[in-house]
Parts: sequence; C-alpha cells; structure tokens
Amino acid sequence: MLEVLLEIKELLAIIVSLILGMLVLIKKLVKNIKLKNNAITLNEVERVIKGYIGIAEGFMNFSGEEKKEWVKTKINQYAIDNGFKYNEKRTDEIIENLILLTKKVNRRDKDKEELL
Repeated sequence: MLEVLLEIKELLAIIVSLILGMLVLIKKLVKNIKLKNNAITLNEVERVIKGYIGIAEGFMNFSGEEKKEWVKTKINQYAIDNGFKYNEKRTDEIIENLILLTKKVNRRDKDKEELL
C-alpha cells in the first residue's frame, strides 16, 4: 500500500511538472504570436504611410503640417478599417523619420557638405 502511494505521488509530481511546463510554453507562444502580428501590422502601416506621404506631397496648397495631419487622418481610418489600434505617437515617429530620410536623399548639391 505504501509503495502504491509513493508511485502515485511520483506520478502526480511528473504530471504537475508537465502541465506547468506546457503552460509556460503556451504563454510564450501566445506572446510571440502577438509580437509577430504587431511587427506585421507595423510594417504594413509603414508601407501605407509611405504611399500617403507620396500623395500628400502633391498637395501644393497645403502646408507641411496640414499634409502631416492629412496622412495621420488617413492612417487612423486605415487602422479602423483593418481592425487594429491606431497609435498616434508611433505614426508621428514613422512620418518624421520618413521625412528626414527624404530630406537627406533629396538634398541639392549646393546644400551638401563637402566631404574633404
């Protein structure tokens, strides 16, 4: 009888360890899936922002701030239409980084610093 109880105790310890291990793995898997989905969404949003910035640059009678607000409004609507949360701060960062990049790439020769 005592041997049976010890075997049951050992078996329960193994089962509990397996269950806890599975729970930890499932938790990490869910976290990684969420991170992957966020990365995919962020890449898609950045791609869409680039397109909207290109369109906004064609608005000759708009100021830079008005163009930026137009792009942010379009991205907000895109987020609503596609069922994800709009992050204004992150959108601002992406827009500003893209603007800085285009300014660097499109500098005129007279604005470039001499290399030597």
